[in-house]
Amino acid sequence: MSPAESFAGISAGATPAPREMMALQRLAGNAGTARLLAQQGRRAVSGRAPRSAEVPVQRRPAREAGAEAQARTTGGRAGAGVPAATQAVQRVPWPDPAAAHRNMLERGWQPTGDGGYTRAPQPEAGESSGGQQPEAAKQEQAAGGDDTVTLRVMVRKNASFRDEDYLQRVGHSWVAFYKDNKFQSSAGFYPKGGQINQDAPHRSVPGEVRMNHDDPKDATTELSVTLTQKQLSKAQKYIQTNLNREYNVFRYNCSDFVIGVHKAATGHSPPGRNLLLPNNPNDLHSGIKKHNNSKEEAGAR
Repeated sequence: MSPAESFAGISAGATPAPREMMALQRLAGNAGTARLLAQQGRRAVSGRAPRSAEVPVQRRPAREAGAEAQARTTGGRAGAGVPAATQAVQRVPWPDPAAAHRNMLERGWQPTGDGGYTRAPQPEAGESSGGQQPEAAKQEQAAGGDDTVTLRVMVRKNASFRDEDYLQRVGHSWVAFYKDNKFQSSAGFYPKGGQINQDAPHRSVPGEVRMNHDDPKDATTELSVTLTQKQLSKAQKYIQTNLNREYNVFRYNCSDFVIGVHKAATGHSPPGRNLLLPNNPNDLHSGIKKHNNSKEEAGAR
């Protein structure tokens, strides 16, 4: 068999062994190729793969490798143990103190004694920032323009708590509205039919608001309050809401009705409200008289 036939047979079959390849290369006069094959054969015997078959190794930058090693020693916490030189520091320029102070004032803040700031109180509706009511609000003080409307809490005291028949002569409280000191209307709260449960006075009975039923001349004392149109509307709304409310001597009686009308209009209760005993004409009578006497004494000074 010629060398060419031997080479063809090896190519058609399995890949020739290194020794056969070296013999073929020597016969062909390729000494350099034969030496290369001899070197590959020695590497195969020693267990090392040729360099061309080796997988290339990617080497990480030294900075990344050092950071990973440091993270392993600190339990993997982000940023823990990292040298100061590798940490990013963001520097924020601090504004001029005087300019910052002016900026806070322009935004509505007020300085406090401890060096901080607090929001300036905002004026309520109908009030200027200086605490004075504008002219439009002053004109609204009298309901209906030039007409002055007043709410009068009126009380008739019949007996003292010390009297044995107090429950039969408990007195009465009601409200009246006046325009320019002229009577307009009144409203008083009563048990329907004028009777309470004498055997169980603590039990509720049907109630009713009686309009223009009470005579102002029967009052033994009264409290007068000037109303705006809005306050008058609130008082009237309260009366309409409680037209048929249940009457109860201890929880909602004629004095509770009067206190409710006054509070709906003005935002506060009239003098004489009792926090311990049920509200009653006696306490209202006493509180209103003291209030009126104090005003008279203050006006006389």
